[in-house]
Amino acid sequence: MSTRGGAARVAEPSTRPAPAPRPRPRVVPSPPPRRWQRLQLHGLRLAWVVIPFIAILLGGVVWVNVARLNITTQAGRTVDMYDQVQSDILKLRASLAQKDGEVVDQAAKRLGMVQAPGSGLTYVTVPPSARVTPGQAPRTR
Repeated sequence: MSTRGGAARVAEPSTRPAPAPRPRPRVVPSPPPRRWQRLQLHGLRLAWVVIPFIAILLGGVVWVNVARLNITTQAGRTVDMYDQVQSDILKLRASLAQKDGEVVDQAAKRLGMVQAPGSGLTYVTVPPSARVTPGQAPRTR
């Protein structure tokens, strides 16, 4: 019963059709991110980060190759200088040997000396029993 005045009504069949239930709102998934949205890094376009990074990386590779080329060039110059100095030393030794031979020939002519044949020379050797060790007094007969 109702607390208000009036009798309780009995439900009468209605001639109107019952309203259709309202459809529940669907949860629509968000659309996939567009390409320009995917290329962002915390609101910053990824291209603004990647392109300078790649440029710095390639610049570093070029710098290393240039430094390596300079070192190789300097090493080549050093080897060339070494070869030139060795050639000069050999020329000076040949010139010195020639001058030394001329001096020996002039001295032999002036003093009337004759050179001994190389195969006719004999060397005197000290027998092991006559050798003196350091700190030992020399032997006299």
